[in-house]
Amino acid sequence: MARDSSEPAAESAQAGGQRDGSTRDAILAAAQRLLARDGYRGVTARQIAAEAGTNLALVNYYFGSKQNLLLALFDELDRDKLGRQHAMYAADVPLSEKWRRAVRFYRQDLEDGFVRMLQELIALGYGNPAIAERVQRHINAWRALLEEVAASYLPELGIDLPPRLVVSALTSFWQGMETQHLSGLGEEDGHFFELLDLVGDWLEARERERAGTSRPTRTPESAVPGGEVS
Repeated sequence: MARDSSEPAAESAQAGGQRDGSTRDAILAAAQRLLARDGYRGVTARQIAAEAGTNLALVNYYFGSKQNLLLALFDELDRDKLGRQHAMYAADVPLSEKWRRAVRFYRQDLEDGFVRMLQELIALGYGNPAIAERVQRHINAWRALLEEVAASYLPELGIDLPPRLVVSALTSFWQGMETQHLSGLGEEDGHFFELLDLVGDWLEARERERAGTSRPTRTPESAVPGGEVS
């Protein structure tokens, strides 16, 4: 995305009070809406500027290219999502409840376009080392968190496997699920949420065995409104 002749006007606007970040935030929010709807290749910088109610010069000023804008948006969203997960796993609730919260968060991430953005970045990274490095950094940060959680809970669940192998299997499944959801595979064919429900039920059963209580009835995630993703 080359800088154009209107850039001085953008710099003038900055000097006039635009440095508070509101324009940058508006551009990022507009990019998120459009990328969630149309994907990276279906969106132009000019469309993002129009959606944000600003001009192309300011998009250039803040980000320099559409790729840089995508990476900046991804970094910001990823920081928020990972912080959310850290807070969830630190909460004083059973692991089964944390698992079900993670499933609900996944639904949210599908709806707000974060999953699509991640999968598009993975695809772009096949031919772009800089993007591939950014994606791998993201994956490693999430793996590190999950390995900490697994190391804490696997012994009491009676699972005698290295946390890194359990997390490798989980993340491989999860990324495959994301790809199939984005391709339009529904719950009636993929049964992903049904499987996630069963994992939550199994965790809860182990917890109740340890506590010596019976299992309550509940509404499975796959049966709640929005249970099918297509």
